[in-house]
Amino acid sequence: MNARLSLVTACAGVALVVTGCGGGAAPASQGSSAPATTTTTTQSAADPVKWAGAFCSGTTPVLTGAVELITVVAANAENPPAIKEGMLKLLDTGGKAMADTEKKLKDVGAPGPEHQAMHDELVKMFGEGSKEYVTVREQISKIDANAPDFMAQVEKIGGDSADPSKLSDQIKKLDADPKLKDAVKNAPECTEMRTKLGKIIGQ
Repeated sequence: MNARLSLVTACAGVALVVTGCGGGAAPASQGSSAPATTTTTTQSAADPVKWAGAFCSGTTPVLTGAVELITVVAANAENPPAIKEGMLKLLDTGGKAMADTEKKLKDVGAPGPEHQAMHDELVKMFGEGSKEYVTVREQISKIDANAPDFMAQVEKIGGDSADPSKLSDQIKKLDADPKLKDAVKNAPECTEMRTKLGKIIGQ
């Protein structure tokens, strides 16, 4: 399951960034991402801490589930059914978390006009990611875990919408923005995320 596992491994890298165990996050290039198309009407800026909390509350289940799956895979290299069960669990919790986060971010709104493009990009990322998790889960559930080519079949499944490296890039952008970096530090949901990930990776 090299393809899927590579995405899970990327989540472990994200965990290091979030908990501060992997050194400083690389600065995000200003204007590096193209603004997402938006039809959002003018409204007052959202509380940055509340916005960061919405982001972290949805990110935590995805990252913790992915890191836990790495442990499951390592402990069950010769037990594909256990790996399949772990993958389905991650896809269930991750898909729901992403869908919930898409809604929360839409409800909260952007933390300022200068962050509208990032906000729209995140809403799109979580929305598309949740749909892909559902699709991938359906496909994996149909694969016989006892089939000799189980891993090979899993490798062929999935796309780029739920690629954890995209989440890693977004976290780096937040860390490079003084306003959002402070919001992440002060949001209880983000503190919970750092605590949970720190325990899982032994930091």
